[in-house]
Amino acid sequence: MQQPPRTGKTVIMAEIARRATDNGNRILFVVHRKEIVDQVISTFKQQGVNMPLAKIGMVQTITRHVDKLKPPSIIFVDEAHHVKAKSYMRILDTFPNALKLLFTATPYRLDGSGFDDVADDLILGNTIKDLISDGFLAPVDYYAPKQLDVDQLKVKRNGEFDEKSIAKAFKPKVYGNAVKTFQKLAGDKKAIAYAYNVASAERLASELNGNGITARAVSGKTPKDERDQIIQDYRNGKIQVVTNAELFTEGLDLPNVDCVIMLRPTQSLSLYLQFAMRCMNPREGKTAIIIDHVGNVNRFGLPTENREWKLEGSKKTNRSNGHSDVKSVTVCPKCFMTFYRKGDKCPFCGAELTEEKELEVVEDAKLEKVKEERLRKAHMIMNNNLAAKVADKTPNQLKNMAEIKAFAEFKNYKKGWIYYYGKKRVFIK
Repeated sequence: MQQPPRTGKTVIMAEIARRATDNGNRILFVVHRKEIVDQVISTFKQQGVNMPLAKIGMVQTITRHVDKLKPPSIIFVDEAHHVKAKSYMRILDTFPNALKLLFTATPYRLDGSGFDDVADDLILGNTIKDLISDGFLAPVDYYAPKQLDVDQLKVKRNGEFDEKSIAKAFKPKVYGNAVKTFQKLAGDKKAIAYAYNVASAERLASELNGNGITARAVSGKTPKDERDQIIQDYRNGKIQVVTNAELFTEGLDLPNVDCVIMLRPTQSLSLYLQFAMRCMNPREGKTAIIIDHVGNVNRFGLPTENREWKLEGSKKTNRSNGHSDVKSVTVCPKCFMTFYRKGDKCPFCGAELTEEKELEVVEDAKLEKVKEERLRKAHMIMNNNLAAKVADKTPNQLKNMAEIKAFAEFKNYKKGWIYYYGKKRVFIK
């Protein structure tokens, strides 16, 4: 099942689990983070699940002891875009007769592989726009830099943009001063900042504190007791901003977030939506604020866009779009597993992990509110679309019908204009 972030997947799963255990059925619930285990147990107890029939645990633990488990009737997999990792598949394969229910906000993988080999059907939840309209999510104002370095773009003979030039134009940078921008756009709001490494999270927290904004930095290196205390202080209003690297991406419930600050580029749509929607829990009169200093919106569009989810994979993946690949130190770029890094390889699939890297900061960059039409050119460039080539031309500079069609698509002209103008230029006889 696909259901957008922050819209109650755990409650839905708890109700299914309650009905199953009421009928004497044993259930197994698989997650990938300790914090989420505690949260699921709390929700299941509140919803009246018969807990002696419920096994809830981390995939890392369950996969080591899977042969000793009593066979479940139902297996729940949370954040199921991870499900194709070997550890998950070992659990699913051990219980072939169990009903498998997979839940995720984003049935999508960076490598382009689909889920039709592990799932029979895809149940789609409501769109984000509908959920906002119905009051289940807060509306959002999104601020980002105009960070396309179009001067770096080069066109190949076939009229498409050269992939290397696209990568150079989209080279990850941090645009704007994070402290000043937060003070200007959301100075009194509670926020979470997603930093691109531990050092940047600690640096931002120090700068915020130096400007009178109470902030703490957390990461996978923060001792658990200290991390739990920071989370509790944040919930109780003693801390205004938590800056973090590696944490608070999936599952963990922090309901009083009103602002998200993105300082971490990502190529993962799943991670992007988890970042962006962290602040969209509804409250009367609330408008969430997203401050995107790294241009993630140019890669993926606004989080409120309607997306076409499907089980089948796609040969064309984000890797082919020429984006600079800035990988997380704790979210594997191949299998999406999240973990505390202890080496140079993903402990689940063996993929190589890159070192933490510092990003160039463009202090004087201006951020502005993003509208859907503003993203059109960026998306076309990133998809090597001919429309990007003609976007800055005037109609009389168009050289053939293909360019006229692309120009009309970019300008959102009606189809009749294509025929009319093609006829006028004598491209249609």
